[in-house]
Amino acid sequence: MSRTCRRRGQRHDHDWVLRDSRWVNSVLIPFWIDPRSKEGRRAIARFHSDACWTLKSTAPRSYRRIFDHRLRTLNTRELRRWLDDPDHDPVFEARHRPNANWAWW
Repeated sequence: MSRTCRRRGQRHDHDWVLRDSRWVNSVLIPFWIDPRSKEGRRAIARFHSDACWTLKSTAPRSYRRIFDHRLRTLNTRELRRWLDDPDHDPVFEARHRPNANWAWW
């Protein structure tokens, strides 16, 4: 699915994207970046690219791959155990899409 379809109809609040802070004389001073400046446009472009993560983002692909592999291994192990011993009652873990994402956060 393209980035355009995922974000269709969303309203973006750029406040947190345009907020920055710097250390001045051992004090952290917050300040706002002008959205029309070069740095502000760069921050907004990074936010809208896939390089920036938000709370609605999914877990990284490497983490999801490991998570799915563990689930498949667990289910395969249960199946093989049942094939070896028909009296064993297998309990398979159902795969739900947001599992890795919930575990990540």
